[in-house]
Amino acid sequence: MAMTETQLKETIKTGGANLYVFYGAEGYLVEQYARMVARETVEEGFDAFNLQRFDGQEVSAAELEDAVEALPLMTDRKCVLVRDLDPCSGDTDRLLRLMEGVPDSCVLVFWQMTVQPDSRKNGWKSFLKIAADKGVAMKFDRKDPSDAAKLLAGGAKRRGCRLDVGDAYYLVEQVGNDLNLLIGELDKLCALAGDGGEITKAMIDAACPKNLEAKVFDLSKAILYRRRQEAFDLLYQLRVRREEPVAVLAVLSGAFADLYRGKVASASGMPAEALARAFKSYKGKEWKLKNALRDSARISVDTLRNCLEILAETDTTLKLRSGDEWVLLEQTVARLSEALR
Repeated sequence: MAMTETQLKETIKTGGANLYVFYGAEGYLVEQYARMVARETVEEGFDAFNLQRFDGQEVSAAELEDAVEALPLMTDRKCVLVRDLDPCSGDTDRLLRLMEGVPDSCVLVFWQMTVQPDSRKNGWKSFLKIAADKGVAMKFDRKDPSDAAKLLAGGAKRRGCRLDVGDAYYLVEQVGNDLNLLIGELDKLCALAGDGGEITKAMIDAACPKNLEAKVFDLSKAILYRRRQEAFDLLYQLRVRREEPVAVLAVLSGAFADLYRGKVASASGMPAEALARAFKSYKGKEWKLKNALRDSARISVDTLRNCLEILAETDTTLKLRSGDEWVLLEQTVARLSEALR
């Protein structure tokens, strides 16, 4: 059954299903909901008797069958957790039969952290179909920035401190929308703020390392506004952090592509929201296009085309030559700065 997270929580709390498959890019939620099922199914203090955990890469279908069919001790239900199972390896048919008939005395949970479904394989298709038909198959995608910001603001409140949604959004922009990373940063910020304290942008800047995209965005802004020394300083910081030059160039090229799209859209009277619908990669990142529309206002289309040609030439050279990649990036920053004069 397809459901929202609110419906999922209610199903778990009421014991409405005894088969779950959790998967998707947002590993934090995959793990949290697997733990929630175990917590709601097994009474506190009875974990040693009624909670069994298996590594899906090592367990056999026969071992899972024995665990699922074994009766719980001193209670009505037990829980079996299986991490990172590949249904296409081992005895697939036996596994699928087990999923078809999980007894009422057991709740079986498959949670996929690194092994993700492959829709090209029949075993995976059957695995997910049975889970959806007989229980719950839930995919957790990355939260968009606005949803992640709301979650962080609520998390700060539960931790006894304050975080404005706008500042939470800023945190997502700086760190990225991986909830595992964000929750770790939130815990650190709440400890710094203290009980009843407020988390500010200044604290986020001081305490939270920026992700590659945010760092390179700062680099693109420095180039765009002809702050050459700042641009070279930022490039040096990326080198010290041991970022991959190819990855840095890819993000920098993306930033200039945003500017070009924003400029062309502005010339045709297209708002950022419409442009975001035209390019699905901007879903949840409409802010990038709004910034691009603003930042490209004083730059000509021809200048931006020239910048993209410089970046494309660097990309080709970077992939073909064996010289110093960072020197090549420094030369590219200098050329871009010159083109924008």
